[in-house]
Amino acid sequence: MDFNPTPFDLAQGFTGWLQLVGALVAVGVLLGLVGAFLSGGSRGGDLFSNGFVSFFKELFTISPRRIFALAGLTLKEAMRRKALIVFVVFALLLMFGGWFLADSNKRVDLQRTVHVTFMLTTISWLILPVVMFLSCWGIPEDIRVRSLHTVVTKPVRRVEIVLGRMLGFSFMSTIVLLLMAVVGYIWIQRQYPTVVTEDGKKQDPLACRVPQYGTLYFLDRSGVPQEKGINVGDPWLYRSFVEGNSRARAVWLFSGVTPDRVGESLRLESRFEAFRTVKGSEESIEQGLEAQYTLVNNLREEAFSSFGVGASFSEVAEALRAGQFQNAADFLDSVADRMVTSEADFPPIDCQRVALSCANQVVPTFRRAMSEDFSDVLGAFEVLGQKAALVTPGDSGSYEEMSRACAALADVIRDRAADLQEAMPAIEVPLEPFRVSEYHEGDDEISYPRTMTYAADYEATARYVTKVVAEWNEQGKLLDGDQLSPSLADDLAEAENISLVNAELLTDVLQAELDAGTLEVTDGKLAVADGSRWLQFFDKIVREEKLISRDPAGWVLEVDLFEDIATDGNLRVEVACLNGQMYLGMARPDLFIRLRDEPFAVGYGKAILNIGLMLALVVVLGVTASCVVKGPVSFFFTLTVFVIGQFFHALMLKIITGEAEGGGLVESAVLIFQHRNPNVGLDASEAGQNLIQNVDSGFIAMLRGASKIIPDFSVFSDASKYIENGFDVPWSSSVLPSIATFVGFLIPCVIIGAACLKFRELEAK
Repeated sequence: MDFNPTPFDLAQGFTGWLQLVGALVAVGVLLGLVGAFLSGGSRGGDLFSNGFVSFFKELFTISPRRIFALAGLTLKEAMRRKALIVFVVFALLLMFGGWFLADSNKRVDLQRTVHVTFMLTTISWLILPVVMFLSCWGIPEDIRVRSLHTVVTKPVRRVEIVLGRMLGFSFMSTIVLLLMAVVGYIWIQRQYPTVVTEDGKKQDPLACRVPQYGTLYFLDRSGVPQEKGINVGDPWLYRSFVEGNSRARAVWLFSGVTPDRVGESLRLESRFEAFRTVKGSEESIEQGLEAQYTLVNNLREEAFSSFGVGASFSEVAEALRAGQFQNAADFLDSVADRMVTSEADFPPIDCQRVALSCANQVVPTFRRAMSEDFSDVLGAFEVLGQKAALVTPGDSGSYEEMSRACAALADVIRDRAADLQEAMPAIEVPLEPFRVSEYHEGDDEISYPRTMTYAADYEATARYVTKVVAEWNEQGKLLDGDQLSPSLADDLAEAENISLVNAELLTDVLQAELDAGTLEVTDGKLAVADGSRWLQFFDKIVREEKLISRDPAGWVLEVDLFEDIATDGNLRVEVACLNGQMYLGMARPDLFIRLRDEPFAVGYGKAILNIGLMLALVVVLGVTASCVVKGPVSFFFTLTVFVIGQFFHALMLKIITGEAEGGGLVESAVLIFQHRNPNVGLDASEAGQNLIQNVDSGFIAMLRGASKIIPDFSVFSDASKYIENGFDVPWSSSVLPSIATFVGFLIPCVIIGAACLKFRELEAK
């Protein structure tokens, strides 16, 4: 789970491909023109134009029938050369491979990884050398024995020869690949057959997990959003850590959480890292640190979480996030007053953070989740963001403008406080704690039902009681004349999800408030005496602790995952460490929603498809090189390109982007000669360092060009990593890049190979 799949940007890749192909075409045309003048003298222009027009016509007048005929001849030739003998070697490996793969480890996931890795690696590396030899020696051998002469004298174009060769060798490799894949699939299935559990359910140990990844950010111990968590000193910065027993959280945001995709239960799978600063209790040593998921639907947090990043506006942000909009308005008035008299209390960086929060969080959230009735609030936040962005040090006018914007926002929030409180609920459902040990076996998967119960906090209690009382009041069930119904407690306990003791508590509170005059009977209905809304009334009652549960289990509420939490398909999951002085490490792939599993055949087929595309690309490169040079040179060229693309392409990118330590070629050589660490730097004058960097920049430019031309073969092996670890192969981040890479190199290679073969002297052996 240490991989981080990112979708392939097809549009960006296509743009880069067009630029590269355009540059190659320009270079090819220039070289062809120069060669024509060198060989033909003054007639070079006519020779080049005639050859270019002829070659261009050939590209658009190819015959599929001739191509398939040549492909058939190529396939027969490969069969005569006993290319399928590799299948015998494969069969021998399968016959005796099980002897050496037997493992005493009882973990099925590790055993499965070993067997699947063995199978896919064997398939890839057995076919690869055969394909490389055949594709690189095919055309040069035809030229050597002059069999190609009998073909070119017929109405066959050179581009059709190239395409026929590529198609024939690819078809041969596909036949061998499919045979191996089918036999390998049967062999793996026999190793891990479907089992029946004690409850009668079928369980497939080879099922491919389908993860739904989210985006990750952190809350520090003060609850302020941060891009990363705490660094505990681990040199591998893959994970960030959250502090235990604090407000620090790791927050995942998932989209597309619907019953159609997720099913009727929520399966969360994680692989967190535990870090201790103290030994801890005996229980934590034996079972691991205690962590907890919290499912959250908090529109206020979504809108205002980054509003108070700067200390100057922290009180306003806290009140907004807590739903205390009247207090938030008062704090904004205070800010507006002090902003004119004490500019130093409001550094411009805090104002800029408010501007960013309004533009990137508050305004988009209101537009997406709030109705048009709150356009006045939206407009006030937009104005505040605009004015905050213009604040500059020493400019009193900009501070006055922002002060007026704060005062205007305070007035709007004060007027709409009740509406905002009702429209922006916060539901937090803490789930059962689970354990995370330093040396856990496998990944932790926990399944939660669609309908869950939880002990409500203050706000949830107030909203639930408000809902029940408002509905019963509207239906006329609360009162019997001018008094509460004598059987109200029993009726509530029977009809609603309320225990009898809490129903009696609610009845007693209503009666006490009715006696105190804060509630009154109007037109046969119960009403708040001062005209405030039920939610405001019960929010006050709950915070005055008049509705503290008499039931030891608390106010137990029922919540629906899709209707109450992931209402718009978006789910927020917060992860906390419950042990003080302990830390939990998280990275984006460390938590995902496990969707419905795919059959092993689906993921296995995608991995085989990627292997087939890799072999086809090797064929394309080998045939293209064989159109230019002889067989041995073509083979070593193709082998070199494959090795660099498979094992060193990532290193090239690190050197180009400056991520690799040691700098460029010359700088690395000088550091080695001086026996110095890259962190220390060169022992050279400024002029010498500039000279070295200038020389290295030239080498890096060459390396950048090579990285564009040499294909990244590692994209074809990514699919194997997924299936080996028990995951389905994602289409967007694994299969699509493989297809795009193959097609992207196929088109220019066909043109280059056909052009080189057309203008090559076939008599030269």
